[in-house]
Amino acid sequence: MALLVWGKFTALLILIYIFGTRAAKSADLIAEKKGLAKAFMGVVFISMVTSFPELFTGISAVTVVDSPDLAMGEILGSCLFNLLIIAVIEIVYKRNTFFQLEGKINILPIAFSFIMINVLTLGIAVQFDLAILNVSIFSILIFFLYIIFLRILYKERKAGKNGNTGTSTVNLRKEVFLFAVSSLVIIGVGIYLPVVGEEISAVMGWNKSFVGIIFLAFVTSFPELVISFSTARMGAFDMLLGNITGSNLFNVAIIFFIDIFYIKHQLFGAVSPVNVTVGIIALLMNFILFFAVVRRSRQKILNIISINALLLILLYIINLIVIYYMPGKG
Repeated sequence: MALLVWGKFTALLILIYIFGTRAAKSADLIAEKKGLAKAFMGVVFISMVTSFPELFTGISAVTVVDSPDLAMGEILGSCLFNLLIIAVIEIVYKRNTFFQLEGKINILPIAFSFIMINVLTLGIAVQFDLAILNVSIFSILIFFLYIIFLRILYKERKAGKNGNTGTSTVNLRKEVFLFAVSSLVIIGVGIYLPVVGEEISAVMGWNKSFVGIIFLAFVTSFPELVISFSTARMGAFDMLLGNITGSNLFNVAIIFFIDIFYIKHQLFGAVSPVNVTVGIIALLMNFILFFAVVRRSRQKILNIISINALLLILLYIINLIVIYYMPGKG
């Protein structure tokens, strides 16, 4: 039974890898054709595409398997994993990367992500009952913050000088078709993934928050991982940082849509308290990234890894330990 469940998990991971990267590549080419700035393209367009798995997995978690812990864990876990990617890439490339970038278009998304994760964590902690049409006031606030932040980033992009001129070599119709097909597959995987997550929780005896934060988050964040390494090889670290921070922004905004679909109860009142701890760790990791980019930190340990990247890795490990031993629902 366990072997079958993990076989399903691996199959979904492979599908996400194939079609998630294809969708992101098409999105990249479409955005390039339209002449979007690289940093803005990463923050908004590509980050949304690579976060499609989180969106449909989260909705499926509360509608198909009735597990808000899987949904919340998957969202927060994806944010943590995305930040971990930054540290891993820095080790692999052994040079100054993200922490040397300049410009508000690189700093603002990190600050906005910190604010939105803060609101999300606060909502889980206080479990406030105020809602509009059964949608928590925190979910509504998160969504409006996301819209406001996108508008600010768009204005910053227009004021910047890093726009592209577009390319005439891209077959726009072909890329739109490939993007649509890949997106449909991602939607299907996202709908079925929580079912497999529920099976993993039952077979292994793990709580649902742990499964969501670690395993579902890993699968849904796999496109970010693949795209990040591909972008790093091209040296486009501004787009890479934009994709990571933009994905975290969109991941948190997804809570609004998950809350809409969770008609049984208010989402924030139905999740395990362990998610508060995970939210705090996400805030700490986000702050370290913000502090490092603002200071343009150069200091490294043994010329291998910066103190900032090391702290990101340590916090992620602490998160694994905490959520494994803390009790959760399910």
